[in-house]
Amino acid sequence: MSRPSIRPSTRRRVVAAVVAALVAPLALLAVGGLDARQPAVAAVPGDRLTDSAMTQSGRRGQYEDFSDLRVTVSQTRDLVTQGIEISWTGGRPTAPESAYGRNYLQIMQCWGPDPDAPDFRETCQFGGLTDKGEVSEELELQVGVSASGRSVDFNLDANGNPAGRDPAERLPADAQVIPFRSSDGDRTRMKDFPPAGAPDDGVPDVEDFFRRDETNEVVAARIGPDGTGRTIFEVQRGSDAKGLNCGEVLAGATAGRRCWLVVVPRGERDFHGTAYQSTRRASGSPLLPSYFANRIVFPLDFEPIRPPCPLGGDVFDTVGSELVAPAAVSWQASLCSGGQAAFSHTVTTEVTADAAVLAPGAEGRGVAYVDEPVVREETDPAIVHAPITINAAVIAFQIEARTSRSEVPDSTPDAQRLNGQPLPELRLTPRLVAKLLTQSYQQDVPNPSPEDPQGSGPDIAKNPRSIRVDDEFVKLNPVFESFFPTSRHYPIQLPDGESVLARRLWQWVLADEAARKWLSGLPDGQNMRVNPAYVPLVFGDGQGLSRFPKEDPSCRTGEVTNGVPKFPYCMPGFAPWAESLEVAARQTLRSDARQRIVWDETAGGVDPENPLARLGDYKAAPPPLPGRKFGLGITDAASAARYGLATASLCDAEGENCVRADTAGLLAGVGAMEPSAVDGVLQANPSKSVPGAYPLTMLTYAAANLERSEPARREYARLLRYAATEGQTIGSKPGQLPPGYVPLPESLRNQTLAVAAELAKSTPSPAATTDPAQPPGPDPASVPPPASTPAPGVTPSVAPTPGPTPTPPGSPAPVAATTPTPGEPVGWLRFLLLAVLGVGVASGISGPTMLTLGYRRPRPTGTES
Repeated sequence: MSRPSIRPSTRRRVVAAVVAALVAPLALLAVGGLDARQPAVAAVPGDRLTDSAMTQSGRRGQYEDFSDLRVTVSQTRDLVTQGIEISWTGGRPTAPESAYGRNYLQIMQCWGPDPDAPDFRETCQFGGLTDKGEVSEELELQVGVSASGRSVDFNLDANGNPAGRDPAERLPADAQVIPFRSSDGDRTRMKDFPPAGAPDDGVPDVEDFFRRDETNEVVAARIGPDGTGRTIFEVQRGSDAKGLNCGEVLAGATAGRRCWLVVVPRGERDFHGTAYQSTRRASGSPLLPSYFANRIVFPLDFEPIRPPCPLGGDVFDTVGSELVAPAAVSWQASLCSGGQAAFSHTVTTEVTADAAVLAPGAEGRGVAYVDEPVVREETDPAIVHAPITINAAVIAFQIEARTSRSEVPDSTPDAQRLNGQPLPELRLTPRLVAKLLTQSYQQDVPNPSPEDPQGSGPDIAKNPRSIRVDDEFVKLNPVFESFFPTSRHYPIQLPDGESVLARRLWQWVLADEAARKWLSGLPDGQNMRVNPAYVPLVFGDGQGLSRFPKEDPSCRTGEVTNGVPKFPYCMPGFAPWAESLEVAARQTLRSDARQRIVWDETAGGVDPENPLARLGDYKAAPPPLPGRKFGLGITDAASAARYGLATASLCDAEGENCVRADTAGLLAGVGAMEPSAVDGVLQANPSKSVPGAYPLTMLTYAAANLERSEPARREYARLLRYAATEGQTIGSKPGQLPPGYVPLPESLRNQTLAVAAELAKSTPSPAATTDPAQPPGPDPASVPPPASTPAPGVTPSVAPTPGPTPTPPGSPAPVAATTPTPGEPVGWLRFLLLAVLGVGVASGISGPTMLTLGYRRPRPTGTES
């Protein structure tokens, strides 16, 4: 049977999705205060709390009293698709320790206009893990099907007997499931499945709005022995939750659609008020009236989905590093205020960015954001460099402790308190990172079997199952001595494509003698060896790879599930690359490697030998359950902060001198940078260890072409002035520097302002157009250095700039960019059309995945190739 079509307002939805991808959360949301019926109280100070944090208490219900429960949400305004921290105190401990039987929280996002309305529950995104009856065995064992879905009558009483319906239920007698009602008014069916052979009735299913690999629901969150707990919840904006469309601006409205965070506490009694036996667990959907009545509701105000700048204005393009993209997009709304020109950003490789800014005339770009300086030839245009952002390459993680005494009798008291909670810290050495990057653990490859012809071979089969049981890792992170032995970890999230970030990370790894020897094929102390597919790749020219390869050749035929698999899956399906640094962070939060390893005979194209059948294909595996997440990812500090992720401290070979990617570590990292081949431009040297300096600090420069037209140079100078002043204030509002970045020290900001002044001149000065590679004319001692750069070889001061304390994530996503006429402005209409035609409409993946990843020069005739 064909999938019934959805019937929203197509035109409005397409435009909203395009605008969301183009502009992300840029326009400042006018919020008239918190909902009067849900007053905020003073939030407990915490690293992730913002000025919109809110704490609320539970309520006394008909049969259970949750009034001692207090839940805090770290951010409720200026939201985009991001991670927010939810913490709680005063709860009753979850039982049993190794599962979710009684006393836990269920968390979801809803859109309904009135959270007190009887049908508000129909607007909540919950039940995606059990739709179509596809329930993993682990979900059934941990939480139970009825507590994880939207069923009306699949309920058990306190003694484990069929309980029938909730006495408070008001749906029709033949309703089997609680329908979902989308923000466009579509309502899903109230039957589990349409009758066999029934004609297509056009009624959508829940999976038409959120699938199990899309939903952000938390089916169960643990309350610790002391009544506390926390989790990072992914709030979803716009088309990332297509049934909710939070932040959508409706006709006549000034703000985007308000949504709600709903926390439903589950207790110790069924909907008849009978206490569960010690061997029983809570049964029934949290959307059932008796349970949903105990909900705690928080307003969520999102950045509205609309262009950050008025349509019809001028747009000037920038190209280059993704490391500056979150900041570039955040600044855009402020830069175009008052009718001024806007600036787009196209993410490209370093080589492409260099070529773009050096290209002559209309073929080039006025500014390229580069992580390594542009080295010009004698005949190239004059280029000046201005420091723009301080970011970092990081290894982010979302690992939830599985340390209950029932599963690990020797678990330490400290580890027991962490059971089910996200770990706050992690330490890694260069060799441990090398093991992750080379897919050298058994669980990192599709098939480690030495006997199977499709396997990786005998070396991988002798290695540890995962980093979780690697002796080197456990010694450095002792909490893992108390982890359940078979806890699974998923392949590390690696961004696709070439980048300076990748090269810097490989350089840091290769600078360590122990890692270098191991990568050459020598075993470590536990006889673990590198995946042999990587030995010829890693060393190269000694400068480090500029990408993260996935070379393991093994494949595996999936297990018989829905039909018998007809072909195997290999590395691309087992561990696909992330499309961007932002996507790597988002998938790390979900601990979802997006593995396509579950066979589905109803998927794929039509079988040419049987028009009534499908060829079959692999589909996404179910995400890990709460308390079972074990995700790692290579991303940047700003993206990690956006999704509320902790990042690993990087240590030396002995596991000592560990440094975090925090403000102190990054500022020290800038201070440890060395002069590059271009005077006044600093460059990181990851092979050099400096105490307290984070080795993967990234200082991105704006490389500006001094030979563009005067109007273009004047606008780019305005961009640099903003970036060096207001743009260095940390915050989650549009126009600010998103959390995760570190503000430029005063000396670097002054350098950027000097470059802006030079760029704004109508005629470039001789000093500015001198090729840095050529010997100077007069005696350097008698001529002061150009105003646009500091004296050659002098490292700028790294004293931190006074400013606001960094706040939790809320940074907007990079804009889906275009290729406008280089160095000259283009109108917003072309900006929108090119984004639609060249990038497409977002569907479930947020803005940064839609960045233009290449640069195409115009043909001589003016057409593009």
